[in-house]
Amino acid sequence: MVEFNYNNEVVSSPTVIVSGRTHVLKGIIQFVNNGNKVYPPLVFEVNNGQFKAILHVSPGEPNNYDVNVYDSGSIDWQGFARDLRNVADRGSLTLHYNELPENKPIHFCVILGRDSDGRYDMPKYKLQRGEVANLDTAIQRLKVAGRLMQAFTQDEFHRLGLSNRTFPFVEESTHSQRVFGYDLDSTVPHNEVKIHVIRSPKTVEELRNPDYAQQNPDAKDNGFLFSHAIDLVYNSDMIKPYRERNTPIQCAVMYLDSTWNGRYITTHAALGGGTGEVKMAVFGSHGLHSYPLNFLQVGPGFVDDTRLSKDEVANDCDQCSTSWECFNICLGAQMHEIGHLLGSPHQTDGVMLRDYIWWNRLFMTREAYCDRDKSTEQIIGSNGEFAQTCHWNIRDIIRYFYHDSFTIPVDKNDPGFGKIRDTYMNPTDLGPTPSIFILEPGVVSVRSQSGIFMVELVGDDLARYHIAYYPKSYGGTGLQHELYFNFDELNHHFHKSWDQASDNFSVRIMSCAGDLYIDNFKNSCYPSQDSVIRSDFGLGHGVIDGYKGQLLGSPNGDMSFIGVDFSRVYKVRIHHGDALDGITFFMSEGTGSLQPPVPKRNYLHKLVGGSKEQKVMSNVASGEVTVGQRSGHSTDFDLQSGERISKLHFRSGQWIDAVQVETDRGRTSPMCGNANGGLLATLAAPTPLHQIIGFYAYVGQWLDGIGVIYTS
Repeated sequence: MVEFNYNNEVVSSPTVIVSGRTHVLKGIIQFVNNGNKVYPPLVFEVNNGQFKAILHVSPGEPNNYDVNVYDSGSIDWQGFARDLRNVADRGSLTLHYNELPENKPIHFCVILGRDSDGRYDMPKYKLQRGEVANLDTAIQRLKVAGRLMQAFTQDEFHRLGLSNRTFPFVEESTHSQRVFGYDLDSTVPHNEVKIHVIRSPKTVEELRNPDYAQQNPDAKDNGFLFSHAIDLVYNSDMIKPYRERNTPIQCAVMYLDSTWNGRYITTHAALGGGTGEVKMAVFGSHGLHSYPLNFLQVGPGFVDDTRLSKDEVANDCDQCSTSWECFNICLGAQMHEIGHLLGSPHQTDGVMLRDYIWWNRLFMTREAYCDRDKSTEQIIGSNGEFAQTCHWNIRDIIRYFYHDSFTIPVDKNDPGFGKIRDTYMNPTDLGPTPSIFILEPGVVSVRSQSGIFMVELVGDDLARYHIAYYPKSYGGTGLQHELYFNFDELNHHFHKSWDQASDNFSVRIMSCAGDLYIDNFKNSCYPSQDSVIRSDFGLGHGVIDGYKGQLLGSPNGDMSFIGVDFSRVYKVRIHHGDALDGITFFMSEGTGSLQPPVPKRNYLHKLVGGSKEQKVMSNVASGEVTVGQRSGHSTDFDLQSGERISKLHFRSGQWIDAVQVETDRGRTSPMCGNANGGLLATLAAPTPLHQIIGFYAYVGQWLDGIGVIYTS
């Protein structure tokens, strides 16, 4: 009886990699779904008793597969079985497909020059056997490619026991069976990946300008194609629904007019990332000829070791000498850029490195001759594994786990299972990005209103160690709202995880409201002359050692600081226009609650002396102090008797966009300034045992940077 890695499961990918074993060592396995009601039968190789099948599922009814294993036969280059005779093993499989229309999709697009006829590079051997390079076949190849990426991603979640998840593409319904290798229509429709066609206002010749070519070392504007793709999407009708929901659109784009000029590829860029409104992945069509035209050709495409000539097509990174290697490298690299679109940085291994040189092994049980390493045909092991394979790095999977493109219905049953704010189809403000405070030498507190789901230790721009906080429904602790980190402990983990580690590493704190990146974490853990201000802060209570909290905005120019006694503040005046100019605190007479200094019980006095750039902005004795500068327009916020300011919420980027005051009674001022600018962050005392005694700031045309000063 055939064994499968799935058993009556609900899947979220419309295409699924099903693997398993049979007692037949070598042969052909055939899958028939619901009597071919929607999808035609599919055949795959069996090698060493192992098989991998790429199956399609329909929503709304069980997908019941009749499975036959033949101990003879072969599959031709078009994907059709030949000489099937004896059925040596049988099995049955049921899968249930749950569509997830609420999940945020990726728009799969092609961009053409305004005069393009849609042709793309193709080697002679494919042209001679009747394959055509035009817009229609490009769209069909990308439809197949999209499903392969979805199936691979779900297989990764399934392998790790994190449920069956993948990202969705925008889809369209059709009766056509062409994508399955048959030029006919089915009576029952099915969904396929929709390929959006975008015409550039530029001609093919203009798009092929060598100054735009990413691979041209002499290019004058090799970032143009990426920004051009963003602009085309930004000005398209596709983005309108996302603007209404206040969430960025996600697009994966292929420039169809890429071509190999004998030295480098023009009209090609391999980039991913984007802006606050357009998340973008860009790639070129130079290897599109190696993508299978339909699903029948996926298996044959992964073992097509026909040699490719640089006289005809590009050999990207000199790793595309055969057709199947070109398929691996180009579709793998395209998926790498989609990884950037979804929020992944480069990693130490996996898709976000270059492990897609082994991507074929996730779909196949046999590998053809490899020109890259001159290896002969390899067969999968009896354990169902190759020696080396390609995966999403675990840190990518954790990111996607909390990404709204990967949500499944049961996530909502766990109230501690948050989703990353800027991926929401209908976003809500989850609060500020995380904040960091020194509690004592070598120990910091990190706080997050939205919840922290992962912490990464970074060396040479790559994460080397991570701590994940999985949802409680998956056996984890759930999102963390306050964490304490000891430098020595993290340093120990960092050195154990990387043989080139030093004490200089960075920390990335990942929350549902955004990330906090702490460059050179050691400097943030220990007070220094730059991190402590020693002054009486104009408070009249003697010299105080004040910690400088996290800086928001930019440290442009000289730093100044003020003292504020929050127990005496009765009014706040916010000076603003399109950005924040300054904040004035009005204080009543009296001694307030700040106590005179007590004898030193820590080592701070040994480290501080004050920077020459530091200067007091104004004195508390005058009854009012201003951080920043006063402008013509202002908004007043009056405090009630006995009410105190508990925190201030800022929006900031390169400067401070806006501020909102919150009190200990839960009252808030308006968000004054540019209420939609920058990221939201909160400044407050780190613990109940600390209190804010002032602010430090950098002032330019506006308030460029600000942070609190606190003491214990």
